Amino acid sequence: MQFQVNLRQVTYALSDALDMVGVDSLGHGKRVAYMAAECANQLAVPRERYDRLICAAILHDCGVSSTRIHQHLIQDLDWSGAQAHCDWGHALLRRCPPLADLAEPVRLHHTHWRVLERQDHNAEDVEIANLIFLTDRVDALCAQHGAENLLLARKEISAVIREQAGRMFSPYLVDAFFAVSQRESFWLALGEREIDHYLRAWVARGATYDVDSPSLRAVADIFATVVDAKSPFTAEHSRGVAALSRKVGSWAGLDGMTCDKLELAGLLHDLGKLRVPDEILEKTGPLDDRELAVMARHSFDTYAILEPIEGLHEVALWAAMHHEKVSGEGYPFRHSGDSLPLEARILAVADVFQALAQERPYRHPLPPDEIVRILGQMVDRGHLDGDMVGLVAERADESWASAMQITDTGGVPRSRTKGMPDDHSSVDWKALQDQWVGY
Repeated sequence: MQFQVNLRQVTYALSDALDMVGVDSLGHGKRVAYMAAECANQLAVPRERYDRLICAAILHDCGVSSTRIHQHLIQDLDWSGAQAHCDWGHALLRRCPPLADLAEPVRLHHTHWRVLERQDHNAEDVEIANLIFLTDRVDALCAQHGAENLLLARKEISAVIREQAGRMFSPYLVDAFFAVSQRESFWLALGEREIDHYLRAWVARGATYDVDSPSLRAVADIFATVVDAKSPFTAEHSRGVAALSRKVGSWAGLDGMTCDKLELAGLLHDLGKLRVPDEILEKTGPLDDRELAVMARHSFDTYAILEPIEGLHEVALWAAMHHEKVSGEGYPFRHSGDSLPLEARILAVADVFQALAQERPYRHPLPPDEIVRILGQMVDRGHLDGDMVGLVAERADESWASAMQITDTGGVPRSRTKGMPDDHSSVDWKALQDQWVGY
């Protein structure tokens, strides 16, 4: 199966998700890409290296899921724990063929120049990595001063960077930064509108071509992994939703291309959760009204990230609808009845099923028979499509194994049921369902 897409467009759109991790500092990856590109122009680097630099800069923090880690990266010029997200980003990119050539610069993007120059690395990887490191630290210093004060703070910021020439940063890259940063326009262009205009012009120069399903799935899998890593309670959630959605789609008679798109929607449906602070996702009690409001925007944020990608409009819509209800009482669009596509109904069922099969901060994981019973109650309340719930109910064990990414469907493995309560009669199922609606 082939998708007609512009991979630059996919990369740029998905960087929106990474930028959400900062919560109060949106656009970090894009600002780093802009500043690095301006330095590269000063150095007159070849076009191919320039394009690779922008892609690596946009995705350099793909190893960051936690808002706590992001705060360290913004608040501290040099942080001893920084290498962990570089290594994880490297591991994610290396296993994704369309983005694998970005893996090494991402791994090295917090390595000091005085270390790099003593090691045996590809010269282009070193230049890209250290330029990303330099501009990444410039953006961290900018965040500490506030966007409205950059023209006043630029000398102080530049002095900090100059002090690290030959230590953290290559002297010739520092010189390039100083050359471009003398212009007021360099700092004024760091606004959200200006950065978006700058990088969309670069995206538009990329070609649209056929990308096969496995390659596109590999890109989506990176971001599913990043989202699911935000909390230990959501590990493998997106992959489980994707696998079960595909299976239910095939049971419902959907064709192969539609099932491919449904699987992509499952992998990407929770992208918007990257904007949700860690403490809300991991809260052990009920969410208050403010926290529910923060949580409730995540599906729309998913839509805003994915919708601009040409060729994936249906994927964006289905992914964004995973909290819609047949009754029209869901969010964010309040679709109901015939306006709620079959694929979105399937995704909603798979999302609930997988979430109930996993442990959450507020409850134990549940076995297949209890999950099916809850799904039936949600059908009665107008939450889920009865026909799609019927498909998983008929194959409850197979659905459970698919949602939990287990190949052996011969039963419920003990390792996956550890911690399940023996007696479910004391569980408040209505409260549990209402809590799920906020997630």
